[in-house]
Amino acid sequence: MERYEGTGKIGHIFQSENQVITNLVMEKGKTIPTHDAPYTVVVVPVKGKIVFSGENFKEEIYPGAIVRMQPNEPHSLYALEDSELMVIKSTLA
Repeated sequence: MERYEGTGKIGHIFQSENQVITNLVMEKGKTIPTHDAPYTVVVVPVKGKIVFSGENFKEEIYPGAIVRMQPNEPHSLYALEDSELMVIKSTLA
């Protein structure tokens, strides 16, 4: 077992052949435009509130509410508040 924690900055906090965990920090009002990733992705808010949008999906996420996406699923983010997220990208067998 190993322990990892966010740094309050943008960057990877863990990386292996099949998984990357990124600490993502967004200031209020910041947008990350529509993009996709070739991984299964789980987004876990640590603080703040984000509007998370995808095809036929638009929800506010905050600590306690997560989003899970399939590989190559287009999505965008908008920070309603100063926010911090853990983004877990995995290649599943």
